Amino acid sequence: MMRVFSLILSSAATIISVRGDASCAPPLPPGPEGWKFREELASDTPPSYPAPAGRPWLENRISRCFFSPIKRPPFNRDELLDDIDYYPDAYLARLSAEGVNGLWISVKFSELTPGEDGKLAPDVLKRIAKLQKTVAKCAKHGVKVWIFGIEPHWRNADDPFFAANPEAKGVKTWTGGHVSCPSVPATLSKLEWQCESIFRSVRGLAGMIMIANGERPTTCLSTCSALVEDPEIPCPRCSARRPWELYADTVGAMARGMRKSEPGAKLIAWFYHPQAKPFRARWVEECARHTPEGVVFQYNFESGCEREQEGKVRCGGDYWLSAPGPSSIFRSLSAASLSAVKPMAAKIQTSCSHECATVPYVPVPGLLYRKFKGMRETGVKDVMMCWYFGNAPGLMNRTAGMLAYEDFKDGEDAFLKRLAEAEWGADAARMGWLWRRFSDAYSHYPFSNRMQYYGPFHAGFSWTMHPLVSMRSLQRTWKPIEKPGGDLLSECLKEFTLEEALGCAEKMCEPLDGEVAAEIASFRARYAADRGRRRDLGVMVTLMNLFKSARNVFRFYLLRRDAVFASRFGGDRAKALAAAREMRRILACEKSISREMIPVCADDSRLGFHSEAESHQFFPEYLEWRIGELEKAEREMDGVLTALEAGKPYPDSVRERSASRMPCRIEPDGSLSITWKCPPAGGEVVAQTYDLCGTASAKVFKALPSADGTFSIRIAPSEWGGDIRLRPA
Repeated sequence: MMRVFSLILSSAATIISVRGDASCAPPLPPGPEGWKFREELASDTPPSYPAPAGRPWLENRISRCFFSPIKRPPFNRDELLDDIDYYPDAYLARLSAEGVNGLWISVKFSELTPGEDGKLAPDVLKRIAKLQKTVAKCAKHGVKVWIFGIEPHWRNADDPFFAANPEAKGVKTWTGGHVSCPSVPATLSKLEWQCESIFRSVRGLAGMIMIANGERPTTCLSTCSALVEDPEIPCPRCSARRPWELYADTVGAMARGMRKSEPGAKLIAWFYHPQAKPFRARWVEECARHTPEGVVFQYNFESGCEREQEGKVRCGGDYWLSAPGPSSIFRSLSAASLSAVKPMAAKIQTSCSHECATVPYVPVPGLLYRKFKGMRETGVKDVMMCWYFGNAPGLMNRTAGMLAYEDFKDGEDAFLKRLAEAEWGADAARMGWLWRRFSDAYSHYPFSNRMQYYGPFHAGFSWTMHPLVSMRSLQRTWKPIEKPGGDLLSECLKEFTLEEALGCAEKMCEPLDGEVAAEIASFRARYAADRGRRRDLGVMVTLMNLFKSARNVFRFYLLRRDAVFASRFGGDRAKALAAAREMRRILACEKSISREMIPVCADDSRLGFHSEAESHQFFPEYLEWRIGELEKAEREMDGVLTALEAGKPYPDSVRERSASRMPCRIEPDGSLSITWKCPPAGGEVVAQTYDLCGTASAKVFKALPSADGTFSIRIAPSEWGGDIRLRPA
């Protein structure tokens, strides 16, 4: 496997990105023992709602525990191995009252089944015992437990199963291991036996949710891209077969084993295809059409949706609440499934999504109404309502529970009024109006997965701000590794220009200005003594400030770019000064927002918590620290203003990742040549070029070494459009 080195080349000066800075470290977020919301969910009196009439059209509404471990890095906590009760009775009663009737728990087959010696290891026995206890406890509240996994898990080449069944060793994967070959009987027998064993050891499981294609490698089917017609499978046995046959054999074996021990159990086969493309290969439809008995085909409801934003048609990947769906892809797959009289399930997000996962829920029940209406129209009978996030109890779970019984005849406004009456009484109509305004605002979220993963909407009011260009990379919002912030904005933009992202953020803020803000303030005064309603309103305040801060982040760095370009390339001191003064005003505005959020966060410990990161991205102590950082930025900004007022260009700030520099030269035709030699380990070099301020990405260049390890990249003037501001150097 080749090593990949990366470097960042920027125009006008050599700037190599770094992570972090020399400032004082921010306070650490509270750990699981300090999550107050967990204690509250265990002790709060569950809400009482009117019982829905009739039978639900949506049979299984499967969510997940809001605060249980995700069983992935960096913490690698396994909820089946510790002694914490993640399912207290009050919490389960609340979920049941809101309409949730299923929960999924992450497992790995090998950790719930006997080893090669036929014996159950102590850890396996402990997992089985706790899972059985959880199943029984959830059942008391009418909530079923589903196991979730990505199986069969890839194996190392020397795995005992491959040693005993060498023909079962499938294609080698990017992990360095091998998948299991589904064209070999031993692979299918192993899967059938594992599922039979698990469902015999743990009684009462509702079924399994398995990622049958996409995400991690499992079988030789994993080599098939959802975007490629007639994919070539690099396996001598599987290459002679059709993809749907590999799929049907694999999930069919799992379903047979499961139903031997639990005849009523169901297997939901999830094709996780998050590609932001408006089409899928025909072989995916064939898989939906050939789903075996006892298996339900599941697909992402919104993947491939298209929307027009800022004058361009955008296509989204996975995890969208702002785009109700369904995508044309989902409609086609549903039609294929139903034409063969096969059941269909949808994967959606309910309480929140990757767009903004640091609030317990986004108050946009109108968008959920449209999503569920689309599910009913496409024949969906089961729904996976969340990933690791999007599962917090509250408004949106309750909305989903009601919509499972909805006939959609009265319209969205009438539904919102009925939804609000249980908790807002005489104020129900006005609360419905507020929810509609939030739906209007949220619909303008920039339709790009890169924005979800790296953008400022999760924690804009806790970002550090950098007046001087420092090329700090953005934080992965779902990983608790670095603090929020960074100024390499192009990392979250991709399909958007910075101006377009700012345009979307402004449209998100506009519906919530003026009358909405005044109405929320009035509600907060009237409901100050009602803890539940007060915190619902606090969620609204948090989102309004997150939208404003995201707008401020985009605006700040657009102004910084304008000031740098004007002072260095145009010599327009007046324009540079005006931009810098507006940057100074934004810093003061962000201090005010952080101060406002401190008591709001203190009143609701759910705020700032990201369930996949298993930690808070903002909390009162962090916001206090951030105010100090903004004051440092103000002092730095004052220095910039002093320089510009003296007729000097916008100051430089060059930070290097290492001491090495890449030799560059301008060729006679204007091309830029970069040549250097890497250490003996070698590898492929990937160079990403940016503008001087990190606000636009030009192009990715790749190079392989020559015999002596020398790498060369040549960048023609056409790559930066002849604009000196974009020329790498």
